[in-house]
Amino acid sequence: MNGGTAMRKLARALLVVPLAGMGFAALAVPASSQPVRARACSGWQVVPSPSPGPAELAAVAATSATDAWAVGNRLTPGGSYRTLIEHWNGNAWKVVPSPNPAGGTSPTDTLGGVVALSRTNAWAAGFYEKTTTDFRTLIEHWNGTRWSVVPSPNSGTGANTLAAMAAVSATDIWAVGFRQGASGRRTLTEHWNGRRWAIAPSPNVGSGDNLLFGAAPDRAGGAWAVGSDSVSFGQALALHRIGPSWSIVPTANPGQGDRFLQAVTAPKARVALAVGSYLTASRTLTLAERWNGSAWSRVPSASPGADYNRRGQPQSRPGRRLAVRDRGYPAWRVLGGRQRGCGYPHRTSLLTGVTARLPQTAAPVSSDGLRALRAE
Repeated sequence: MNGGTAMRKLARALLVVPLAGMGFAALAVPASSQPVRARACSGWQVVPSPSPGPAELAAVAATSATDAWAVGNRLTPGGSYRTLIEHWNGNAWKVVPSPNPAGGTSPTDTLGGVVALSRTNAWAAGFYEKTTTDFRTLIEHWNGTRWSVVPSPNSGTGANTLAAMAAVSATDIWAVGFRQGASGRRTLTEHWNGRRWAIAPSPNVGSGDNLLFGAAPDRAGGAWAVGSDSVSFGQALALHRIGPSWSIVPTANPGQGDRFLQAVTAPKARVALAVGSYLTASRTLTLAERWNGSAWSRVPSASPGADYNRRGQPQSRPGRRLAVRDRGYPAWRVLGGRQRGCGYPHRTSLLTGVTARLPQTAAPVSSDGLRALRAE
């Protein structure tokens, strides 16, 4: 597989999950189904969300129990991917029109990350592709009335994709992903200072692929970004931003390789949680790590089933999306295939998202990735 094809497959995999070749499918319910109360969900409740044809939701963010955004993409009858943005008003999810800058034959527009700071200030990030160009970064903004494209930079002429966002404040927002470099895919971090988006230099391990899939603000005014690098058959990658620059922070790397961190959250000072997967003895198992203010260490996480492969599939009609809400807290996660959904015969050994509970002060939080794990 040549570099261009590999980049295309990996970036397009972000339409569903930030891992190339995993082939995640949407979890679906028939149109006539009522919201499902899963018997072992510990407070999580399935909430229907509209689906304009085949569609995926990739990230969610909320400012309150009555103001939440979910972003992703939808597939048109003509085979094009278009942005999909939905809003929760406290009672129901509703599709909100969103721009699509790509044009030409079979264009691609998709969103992978979102942050919400107030009812009149939200951001979403992803990428788009025209027939005559490679993947380009895509950032959209909500001003309380409509979503619009905000110019965002690209590094070089190769593919540039954004997969996640983190908001420290209204004038300090990050979008992270990866770009095509001369020797492989390299980390990409972009910053909003209240006036414009600009690329911020970000470090890489070795000369091979370095990919960022998740991001979160920390309580010290900095930010985290997590992903994977290609050293030793794939190591978990964590970048920390404190002060003027990003730095690489060593992570726990169990197993034989193929280690990915998919998402991160920092719910307390000197505490961060990151989740993903790793390979050992030809099995892909869940990976959960905790930052204690000085080092990352592995924490136990369940890996039901023999591997991440599905053991069953709910009998349902394709193309319907689900959103899942914890009834006890104003926090959201989006749920897709291969996730071990409560009451569904799925098995998974892959953790691909984390989200912190919305605090009582209704401060903005974000969650990037198709699966979410609430952090206490």
